[in-house]
Amino acid sequence: MVKSVVILCEDSPIGKNSAVEAIRMGAGIMAIGDLDECKIIFMGDSVYFLSKKFDPEKVNRDAPSNIFRLMELSDLEVFVLDSALEVAGIKDSDLIEYDNVKVANMQEISKLILKADVTYRY
Repeated sequence: MVKSVVILCEDSPIGKNSAVEAIRMGAGIMAIGDLDECKIIFMGDSVYFLSKKFDPEKVNRDAPSNIFRLMELSDLEVFVLDSALEVAGIKDSDLIEYDNVKVANMQEISKLILKADVTYRY
């Protein structure tokens, strides 16, 4: 039986809905209630989505406030790859304010993936 899920998100939030869909999927999985945990990992260009400076309305996309609210209501654990933040020029202090956002290194991310029963990639 599946008890833990990890959702990997790597694509840029500009021009794609991958980051939003990863959060929606995680929230849906948690709503079922049969799982112990669901973690979302932002890597690559997807880290821009969690930046306070990201403004999707400038490229005719919806504001992410409803999605961030969904993250809170679902109590999703969100991890951000530290090296992806560094490449993007984003500091920890530039990330959205959400208690369950944690910056992790590749070794920690690898452990999360290996421990999960199921991994999805967006």
